[in-house]
Amino acid sequence: MKKAFLYILSALFIGSGVSIISVDAASVNSDEVEQVEVVPFAQLTDYQILLTGSENGVSTYSGVKNNIRLSLQADSKEITKIIIAFDYDTSSSVKSADIAEIIDVSNKIFPGKISNAEAAAELLEEKLSDMNVARDDDTFNIEQLRVEAHINNGMINLRITK
Repeated sequence: MKKAFLYILSALFIGSGVSIISVDAASVNSDEVEQVEVVPFAQLTDYQILLTGSENGVSTYSGVKNNIRLSLQADSKEITKIIIAFDYDTSSSVKSADIAEIIDVSNKIFPGKISNAEAAAELLEEKLSDMNVARDDDTFNIEQLRVEAHINNGMINLRITK
């Protein structure tokens, strides 16, 4: 009888000790961490942006709309790089529409960096048309954005940074 009482009393002490430790541990983890939305998902719903990778605090997001593939690299505070790939071996009207879309997306992701979207689209179209379609690369600025353009067999890869 004494052993049974001792076992019950031990189980009670162990149970209350575990519950006290659990409550303390839960209260430590329940602090809300401030989450900042880095990627403007609401403005890029057409691209269906999804998280494709996250390593060492750098997240990669990707999405596609029509002829344009969009990739974003962001740290915990801001988007650091936009990578856009699209087929340049299309009609002139499709090229113009794609370039206007690229300028629009760049303006949404890096607001305030492009003051005149039409002039920026014309400059980008001019720079891309000067490139050799087989294989070429160029680096230039569109207002406050730095653009690295690489073309290979009609496919263009743009890297846009602040």
